[in-house]
Amino acid sequence: MDVEKPDGAVVQFGGQTAIKLTEALMKMGVPILGTAAEDVDAAEDRERFDAILEECSIPRPAGHTVFTAEEAKAAANMLGYPVLVRPSYVLGGQGMQIAISDEDIDEFIGIINQIAQEHPILVDKYIMGKEIEVDAICDGSDILIPGIMQHIERTGIHSGDSISVYPAQDLTRHNIDTIVEYTEKLARASMLRA
Repeated sequence: MDVEKPDGAVVQFGGQTAIKLTEALMKMGVPILGTAAEDVDAAEDRERFDAILEECSIPRPAGHTVFTAEEAKAAANMLGYPVLVRPSYVLGGQGMQIAISDEDIDEFIGIINQIAQEHPILVDKYIMGKEIEVDAICDGSDILIPGIMQHIERTGIHSGDSISVYPAQDLTRHNIDTIVEYTEKLARASMLRA
């Protein structure tokens, strides 16, 4: 930043690493361009994002926020196995696991806790199905969805670790219409907060 002297930084297209730099960049006085840092945080914070989904009437798998292996096992047993276990503020990748038993929970929490955690752990009901990824851009009024990608791997694999095909190969018209509807709702909800 000292050498380049940029007008600002765009963090939302740089994955988890760029998003984690947002706070440091703001402290350095670098303007965050595009999606406001507050909106990026709202998308990553479990409770805040759940509130946005609820407001937009967008369904999601049941889940719990926990801090210990015992809480994680209780949540998993309440939800019913299999469950997806991952650190909060991590979209996937390292530390993201599908658990089918209490023993898996103990093992995965041990792996997650090898790295100091400043955020809780998420336990979500794992749903078999197709996993898709949507890119969208909104300028406050118009919403552009340049693509809907379909992951080749099973659900629960981090998008950065998964092979995707574009365009999606076997989504129904109803699937695509629902994805577009939900994407537009989320884009508008984010713009209302800006």
